[in-house]
Amino acid sequence: MKYVVRSLKYLVFLCVLYVALVWLMYAVGSAPQVSPWLQIEAQLQSDRGVWMVVAFVVLAALYPLFGFMRGRVDGINFNEDSVRLINAMQVHGFRLDEERDGVRLFRADTFLRRAMLMWEDRIEVRPTATGVELYGLRRTVARVMFQLKAYVHNSRFE
Repeated sequence: MKYVVRSLKYLVFLCVLYVALVWLMYAVGSAPQVSPWLQIEAQLQSDRGVWMVVAFVVLAALYPLFGFMRGRVDGINFNEDSVRLINAMQVHGFRLDEERDGVRLFRADTFLRRAMLMWEDRIEVRPTATGVELYGLRRTVARVMFQLKAYVHNSRFE
């Protein structure tokens, strides 16, 4: 069910982005001075419009597969290095939301950041035998993983 909800969110995001771009072109004057709704209607009745809708649906259907990732960072102790972990998350705009069953859940700290991440702003951090495992949006998890690896590397010289 979570997969379908994420796909639908992304489909809505793509549609809103498309409408916003048409309105922006109309406002700037780079598009014919016809109502943006008439432009969208004409676009959707053409072959290109049909292919655009198909592309939106395919992208939205595949988004949960390539938009989320699970990554591991070795060399971090879940309990002893919790300050480093929390600091790394704060650097990237996330705060500790809750901790349950040995899993720390981080959320974006501002409403704007949450909206930009389409309310898929949760990063789960779990302990592993050699470090921690992160799960969430690919771009945010990759950034936090890079920060944590830098902390691990720098801690060797302390």
